[in-house]
Amino acid sequence: MTQTPDPSPLRVSRDADIVRIALNRPARGNALTPELLTAFCAALEDAQDARAVVVTGEGRAFSSGGDIREFHSRADDVDALERFGDAIVSSLNRAILALRALPCPTVAAVNGPVTGGAIGLMLACDITLMCRDAFIQPYYARMGFAPDGGWTALLPERIGTARTASWLALDTRVSAVAAFEMGLADRLADASNFTAELDSILATLALHDPAVTATSRRLLDARRGPEALADCLDRERAAFRQLLVRPETRSRMAAFLAPREAAG
Repeated sequence: MTQTPDPSPLRVSRDADIVRIALNRPARGNALTPELLTAFCAALEDAQDARAVVVTGEGRAFSSGGDIREFHSRADDVDALERFGDAIVSSLNRAILALRALPCPTVAAVNGPVTGGAIGLMLACDITLMCRDAFIQPYYARMGFAPDGGWTALLPERIGTARTASWLALDTRVSAVAAFEMGLADRLADASNFTAELDSILATLALHDPAVTATSRRLLDARRGPEALADCLDRERAAFRQLLVRPETRSRMAAFLAPREAAG
């Protein structure tokens, strides 16, 4: 009997006081859409009483970022394309800020590749467990998009401004091991041991006061001074919208999708 795919863009489960939120578009690499991100924010709102929140992806990917097919389907209508781009980045920004505001520890269980703005869901978490088979890649220079998802708002404080700039310019694919060495992952695990390693992290968190993690996060975020994270993310949104509608970007989207469409 063939199993019908779950149409929900998220799979949310609760085990006692642990909430697990899985992006659930595996056939599209868990690509982000406004609907998925709106559901994600609603799931976080429902998790305010959790002791820990885990964010992961169904299937082989964590998330491929924005859905290029969704963008390209609007390429002939500049106004519609601009509105869609604004909606998805605005929704992603809300998701990042909601993760940063949770009163409990958050764990990014990065089970597979992370590309584009999906890195924001990883960077916003307190702890990152990354599968050794995973990788991170911007794809912005290739597509003609401006970086979003915290590539300029969150990443530079982790790895430095110059390193962030070169990564974006060269569109380098960074392995999980390299990400660990850069300080972007806290732990690595083989695919066969990934669930056990995640359970180990959650068992450790269960021994500790979740308010300390939330308070520490708030104090660290306050080091930004008068310029809030929301302002930095909003600048990314404005830049994304501006570059998205250029003929250059629309041409690059078509070139990116052409071999995939030909392959069916």
